[in-house]
Amino acid sequence: MAFHGIATDEDAPLRAGADQDAMLRRLADLALLPASLISPQERSILDSMLASLAARFDPAMRKRIAERLAPQADAPRELAMVLALDDIDIAMPLLSEGHTLKAGDLIQVVREGSPAHLLALAARKDLTSEIADALIDGGDTGLICRLLENGTAELSLRAIETLARRSAAEPELVAPLLARPELTLRLAHQIFWWAPSPLRLEILSRFTTERRHIHNALDEILTGDFSFDPALAIALSVVRRPAPADKVHLHRLLANASVSGMSALAEGLAELAHLRSGTMFRILNDASGEPLSVFAKAVGFNRKEFGDLIVAAVDQRQGALPGKADLERMGELFDTISTDRADLALHCWDVGLANETQAPGGGIDEED
Repeated sequence: MAFHGIATDEDAPLRAGADQDAMLRRLADLALLPASLISPQERSILDSMLASLAARFDPAMRKRIAERLAPQADAPRELAMVLALDDIDIAMPLLSEGHTLKAGDLIQVVREGSPAHLLALAARKDLTSEIADALIDGGDTGLICRLLENGTAELSLRAIETLARRSAAEPELVAPLLARPELTLRLAHQIFWWAPSPLRLEILSRFTTERRHIHNALDEILTGDFSFDPALAIALSVVRRPAPADKVHLHRLLANASVSGMSALAEGLAELAHLRSGTMFRILNDASGEPLSVFAKAVGFNRKEFGDLIVAAVDQRQGALPGKADLERMGELFDTISTDRADLALHCWDVGLANETQAPGGGIDEED
């Protein structure tokens, strides 16, 4: 019989458990002392020991430790790493904005963590480009969207180029990519080809400009003939002044389009605008119509000539004429975009598609 107030052997496990909890809490308190109150060597001893014992703490205690570790730049790093890979509700303070773990540690979390860990990292405040690159490598669409929507994350040019290519097959990436400050004019015009109409109009508004200063500075040296170097000529087309089309040649092309066929029409219009025929073929075959509006404005078409071009393109595609809403959208773009902006977009496409065909394994689905 056990007497009140007198410990028995049956109480021993309870006392041992309580003593163990008290000991672990005391060790954790020591490890979390400010650097001025404990030597680095002593903290390192405690850090390694606590990292090996972290699983013995109950979840609530582990979460409290993680919350205390997160704001400390010099906190026990091994323990922080163990907790960063713990259940997500425990790891969250360390992953979302903790100062304890370095970039290399967080990249290890990317490699070893669960999808929930990766989503938390993608939303991390002031995420560095190295960690963003690791998240992008193998990250799914949802994860990448979370990363792109993180306005404090830093993205490398490599990351933006990778995601621009991926957005062709993952349309959910297009809108958040266009919102990123790192997106370049070149990549925006690459994305243009698979963006929906509203985002195409955004690209043409935000990623074109009047080139007055460039023209004034370079006009004298751009008047030469660079046909001896086609690659250089294509590159320089982005900064040349727009040149109006030969209207006699234009009217002949459009009048004969039904007889001569798509290839002849594309080649003739490409020659008029100093484009590659492959670029012109893609413009004519684009069902949404914005490229036709841009082309027509860049080469100085009037409204009637623009209408004739639409009819010729649709006839060669053997499709139905655009509906009223589409025609109004195409007409509004033609009316509102300036000739210089349209010419810039046109030659950005030409340069981009030329580079695409020259890239290893590259290729486009139009004729050259």
